[in-house]
Amino acid sequence: MRRGRGDRIVAGVVGDVTMSSVRRACGLAVLALIAVGCAAPIDGSGTAAPGEVSAYEAQRSASIASSIRQDGVDLCREAMSSMVVMVRGYNVFVERLSEVHAYGEVGDLDEKARASLIAGSDQIRGKLTEKTPEDVREPTTRFLDSTARLGDAIGDRRLTGLNPVAVQWTRDKRAVLDTCERYLPIPPVSDASPAPEPGDAPADDAPPTESDDPAPPTS
Repeated sequence: MRRGRGDRIVAGVVGDVTMSSVRRACGLAVLALIAVGCAAPIDGSGTAAPGEVSAYEAQRSASIASSIRQDGVDLCREAMSSMVVMVRGYNVFVERLSEVHAYGEVGDLDEKARASLIAGSDQIRGKLTEKTPEDVREPTTRFLDSTARLGDAIGDRRLTGLNPVAVQWTRDKRAVLDTCERYLPIPPVSDASPAPEPGDAPADDAPPTESDDPAPPTS
């Protein structure tokens, strides 16, 4: 039987309607699955279990305390290392000054001493942070101030008044080291040698001491 043009159009319409219905049914089935999945209950609650918050806070506090302590350790380690160089440079200069009693006779040792003080201060200051413990920050700041005053005294070529500045510098250094004992072991560190006072005899003309006397002859 031959189909007319009208039959083909009707068949095409019927076919389109059937496919559209299938697609619509599939879409509804997917939405139903999604709705079922979203409606499924979830075990647990929206609040932390007893003890979890306090445990987290304790862990967080311990982490912060450890970080702060590490800043103290880093500062003390740098301070000890820099102080050794600073004291050595100053003592070499002042020992020569004690021999000649004149800045013009020490060569460049005064400038080297000042340079070691400045460089050491810069290294120590670089370890001061917002988290540096106050118990070590405060004496370190005082020591840096004393170091600046000692450097200025050398720069001014002082003889009178150099010793009091150096004595205070040594005290402030010792205060830092005493505090740093709480953070790490402290090796022995030399103190500043005393500077000569005006009127002191040069080393070559100094009166003999007991240790300068000749040893008695042996029998």
